[in-house]
Amino acid sequence: MPITPCPTPLPSAIREEGAVEAQRNLFCFHYDRCLHLAVKRAWDGWTCRHCPLRDFRVGEPEARDYAHSRPKGQDGT
Repeated sequence: MPITPCPTPLPSAIREEGAVEAQRNLFCFHYDRCLHLAVKRAWDGWTCRHCPLRDFRVGEPEARDYAHSRPKGQDGT
C-alpha cells in the first residue's frame, strides 16, 4: 500500500524562512502537490508535521554538489 502525503493546515501563513524549513519538507517528492492542495483549499499556511513522508528527502543538495560550481578566478584557480 503506497503512503499518501497529507499536508495539514495552519491557522496562519509562515513568514520566516527558518520556520518554513522547520514546518515543511522542501525536498519531498510530493511538495508541489501538497502546495497545490493548500492553495486550492485556500489555507493560510500548511505543514508537513503530521505527514508520514515528513523525513523522506529527494534531491536535497549536499556540499559536494557545490564544491566545483564556483567560478574560476583570473588566475585560473
